[in-house]
Amino acid sequence: MKSTLLLLGLFLIPSFLTAQTGKPREVNPLAPSLPLLSDQEEEKIDNTMDRFIQYDMGLLRGAEGKKALQEFRNLGPEAIPGMIRGLNRAAKIESSCPAVTIAKKLAVMLRASNDPDLLDFARENIGAGITQSRHMAVIKDLRLLCILRKRAVGNNPVIVRTPPRQDQEPITLGVPDSPPADQPKRDTKSERTLRSLADRNDDEAVDELAKAASSKDKNTQQLSRDLLTRVLSRQSTEALKEKLKDSNTLVRATAARVVGSKRLPLGAELIDLLSDAAVEVRQAAHQSLVRLNHGTDWGPTADASEAERSAAIKKWREWWAKQN
Repeated sequence: MKSTLLLLGLFLIPSFLTAQTGKPREVNPLAPSLPLLSDQEEEKIDNTMDRFIQYDMGLLRGAEGKKALQEFRNLGPEAIPGMIRGLNRAAKIESSCPAVTIAKKLAVMLRASNDPDLLDFARENIGAGITQSRHMAVIKDLRLLCILRKRAVGNNPVIVRTPPRQDQEPITLGVPDSPPADQPKRDTKSERTLRSLADRNDDEAVDELAKAASSKDKNTQQLSRDLLTRVLSRQSTEALKEKLKDSNTLVRATAARVVGSKRLPLGAELIDLLSDAAVEVRQAAHQSLVRLNHGTDWGPTADASEAERSAAIKKWREWWAKQN
């Protein structure tokens, strides 16, 4: 079986994802051990997973098949969210090889992770929406692995730092060891309070973080927004669906961005937000819809008229109707 040959080379080749912008990577708000990828990079990962699935099923052969295999082997930890999406697609296919092989590679990466947020994200999204599959045992084993690994990490997690390739820009993860001299002194007591809120997963924590995000202190604003994103990323699909209707503008906008980052099937709810009274919410919903549509944009633009907005919403609704 082709899949049995893969495990020896999983990490021998560094990731193929590079960015030559000259700027350090931003941290992924869903998991601080991962860099934030662009839509184009996420799309490339999805294409790599689809081609590998075709290869492993014997549908892609010759030079193209070898290329698909090599690109799959090249995937590094930053591709974990995309690999989970690929696993979920493969789990719906009767052929056993792709799902099992993807799961084995994911297991190696997750066992090596010291990032509790990444482990939570993986546990919540592996098998999301799948109720019947011959691969349910594989899915359950991966979820259990995430639980056990997070327990092993304990109360002192160390953020994973992946050294960049020499031809790749540096990836900056976490907080710098020494702040710049002109940076305002951080209020560590307030930070501890905010971070303790982020350890919870309830509505009160969401409300308090949203309130803190309106602080006059820029550090508090940014930290509160980041932590709010982290909390909402741990919410179930149904809970996020409710947050898209929250009375707080920031909560609605953040929930919309999380839905796009996780590529959750909440297109109808995002389309409704294109008519939201708040610009930030409308823009967040629009960006997430474009992600769900793999980069295809039906609008509207930020300065669109009401007529143009209505026309764009109509196109999005027609698109979403075809997805179900």
